[in-house]
Amino acid sequence: MSIREFYQQKAYLNLNGSIISAGILFAALTISMVFSWDLPLFLVSIPFLAVSLIYYIGFISYKNKTEVTRIPVSCYEDKRFFGHNSLLLAFAPAPALKMLFFTPDGMLAGEMREIIVRKYRWFIPDFADKRIRKRIGIYDSHGRMQASLVEERKRLKLLNQQGEIIGIFYPGKKHSGTTGMAFLKNGKKLKIEESSGLYQDIKMIREKGEVAARIQKGWMPLEWTHYFIEANTPVLVFDYSLSQEERLTVFAALAIRFMYYDH
Repeated sequence: MSIREFYQQKAYLNLNGSIISAGILFAALTISMVFSWDLPLFLVSIPFLAVSLIYYIGFISYKNKTEVTRIPVSCYEDKRFFGHNSLLLAFAPAPALKMLFFTPDGMLAGEMREIIVRKYRWFIPDFADKRIRKRIGIYDSHGRMQASLVEERKRLKLLNQQGEIIGIFYPGKKHSGTTGMAFLKNGKKLKIEESSGLYQDIKMIREKGEVAARIQKGWMPLEWTHYFIEANTPVLVFDYSLSQEERLTVFAALAIRFMYYDH
């Protein structure tokens, strides 16, 4: 998949949402006429028309993005998922989490999503779904699991591809300041900090104070904008020296931060 195809999928999802909303309104009005129900048509129509219009505007927006986005040519096929030092984030609808990672050339590098998802959870509100403990997989572009995160009480266990525990991540409160701490099997301790403002900034900081990874929103190199039309696409940048264990800490922080982003 490419970012162009992702925009196309989002366009179709929005179009379907618009059609379904308009269809429900049409069915409700037809039934009320058949059975001579005295409904306040104006009040009944407004919510469905508003939802249909919002989805239709989304359809037009993503359709335009599809048309102006260049057709990507892959330049990073030889890299393993945890070998990428620059990734761009996108979100797909899911009961809790489905995050897609793209390389700067607009090609899919992998995704992070729940390993098992029950269909009924689409209809559960966030506050109730938060009580369900999550098992999250991190996959490459071929669908092969590279690592996983297992929710356990108020922490996430970090597991490598073989299922071995390589660290523990403790989330903090979602506000400016320290929003998480990770303790790795090799003795390293890492801190996640988040700052709010015009440009969202999430940083992973090593014990000695150096920034080893950063997620920024509202910034990207000009050449990437040929493929990523949304200016606020989050950009994840790793220091080239980071180990897989350290990189997995960042994915744990992302899972906590963007859970229910597109529920």
